[in-house]
Amino acid sequence: MQTLEQKWVMACVDGSELSDAVVDYSAWIAQKVNSPLELVHTIEHSMLLDHTDHSGNLTPNMRENLMKTLSDDEQAESKRLIEAGKATLEKAKTRIANLSIKEVLTKQRHGDLAETLTDLEDEIRVLVLGLRGEDHADVDKSVGSQLETSIRALHKPIFIVNGGFTEPKSMMLAYNDTEGANKALDMVCKSPLYRDMQIHLVHASDKPDAQAFLDQAAEQLKQAGLSYQVALLSGDAQTELLKYQDENNLDMTVMGAFSHGKLRSLFFGSFTLKMLENNNKPILLLR
Repeated sequence: MQTLEQKWVMACVDGSELSDAVVDYSAWIAQKVNSPLELVHTIEHSMLLDHTDHSGNLTPNMRENLMKTLSDDEQAESKRLIEAGKATLEKAKTRIANLSIKEVLTKQRHGDLAETLTDLEDEIRVLVLGLRGEDHADVDKSVGSQLETSIRALHKPIFIVNGGFTEPKSMMLAYNDTEGANKALDMVCKSPLYRDMQIHLVHASDKPDAQAFLDQAAEQLKQAGLSYQVALLSGDAQTELLKYQDENNLDMTVMGAFSHGKLRSLFFGSFTLKMLENNNKPILLLR
């Protein structure tokens, strides 16, 4: 069985404006946790030419010639995408060539990103993704079309990048009584990534037992020997958490993600999505 340090920090890179920051954050994580880094680029079937088959209206010879042309065009487009992807991976690897990382590998895969990540899940320690990919490059504050399916597909920590790289010195642990939040607390206590950070343990609730609940979580941070402070907020959780992070100029957020819901609407419009859309700092999600 692989130890954590043998598992990979995995970064998904493409041609988007966030790709460089994804590489920078993944390199920072790999160095801090002493794990190898793998840079992954996927070529999805939807990226190939979207041809429509009108062969039902054609004579046999015309149909055969058209299908050959379509096949040749798709092969040419596939070859172009492969070469462009290799160039993206090489650029990413060159960007971090001077850093002291245990090992850096590149991998190119065909197919859906979520399926690729599921296939590679056993190798992953932390996954690093951009909030938006190339398909959402021109839309501010949008969540990329593949992000939800990738989060749902993977049961690993997912670090979501939404801006240029700044080495985090402080973080907000947005804590509530969920499985994901408890996993986040346990990870923060054990991972070397947070050892030198100033941790803000923050809970938003108007329940009478909220302070006792928060103090119990704080005791785990104390036992781990971490530097922390505690804040109990009142009001709308998403609004107050974002306000707290902004007022305290915290560099990142760690939180539990959505629960196991079958309906897509349980994610879209949810607390998790709102935090992703409205946060201007990276978020590490656990579920």
